[in-house]
Amino acid sequence: MAISIKVDDAVQEWMKKKSRTIITVSLKATHTCCVGIEDVDISYKNPQNNNYMLIQHNGLFIYLDKALPLMKNELHLSMMGKSIFSSIHIEGLKVQ
Repeated sequence: MAISIKVDDAVQEWMKKKSRTIITVSLKATHTCCVGIEDVDISYKNPQNNNYMLIQHNGLFIYLDKALPLMKNELHLSMMGKSIFSSIHIEGLKVQ
């Protein structure tokens, strides 16, 4: 399955400033007092297993968990937050 990925310039700049080239996106189960939910987990190191597909984009190595629930075959990586609270935001996933 081919996935179209858009990475904003701000993400490229932030990753360059942090001297990072790897983005790994997976799901993380989070349990609350009543229900369990899934949330997106973003890390900046190689994945620990082979359940990921690799997309190279402008010098970035983006590993996507093969089990990610995509709305379409499109993902958009942008920045959210300010200053030290900045983080990468991913649109295009069906996560509650």
